[in-house]
Amino acid sequence: METRLQSTGGAQVGWVHASWPFAKLTASAHELSLSATLLGSYKFSPDQVAALEAHGSIPILGSGVRIVHTVQNYPEKIVFWCPGSPKRLIEKIIALGFHPRAARAQVPQRDGIPFRWSFLVAVVLVWNALFLLDGIPPKIPGAYSLLAIVLLFLTALALNFSGAFQAVVLKPGRSISEVRSIAQLVLLVSAILLIGFGVQHIAS
Repeated sequence: METRLQSTGGAQVGWVHASWPFAKLTASAHELSLSATLLGSYKFSPDQVAALEAHGSIPILGSGVRIVHTVQNYPEKIVFWCPGSPKRLIEKIIALGFHPRAARAQVPQRDGIPFRWSFLVAVVLVWNALFLLDGIPPKIPGAYSLLAIVLLFLTALALNFSGAFQAVVLKPGRSISEVRSIAQLVLLVSAILLIGFGVQHIAS
């Protein structure tokens, strides 16, 4: 039976964080995987990892293992926040036989965020305009505020599931997988807001 190592902690995937104990790192000689609640699962072979690096400088609160990888459609920054020593955890992973074999030159060089700036500007302008239409200060939950939440939810839904929409809002050559965790988080939060605002709007 293959020897495996498991550690529970937190994670950072792209710009989104999951705190302890909502992430799990699993390692064997042939595979390294990180799974986190709401952030998804990410698996690596030794050929897809260029390095395992100690990351952060605050023990317990902010130290972990960064996986320097070559997978184009994964977020660039993937970190497992561990409760103990990152260096010691890396040593245990290497001792299992998981040796990073990718070259640093194979790590994708990404040009900024994957979204088109025109899409981000449009989202901000429409969001603010709809809230302003409910007055200053805005009446919440007003009809336009509720519409803003509906549009945010529909945008997040399309971003998660529509390849055609992704092609419109993402830069050429970029993948939704790079920001999947953010898209899923926005979908969840907007759904909760939509339910809450909708109930309040009906009640009023």
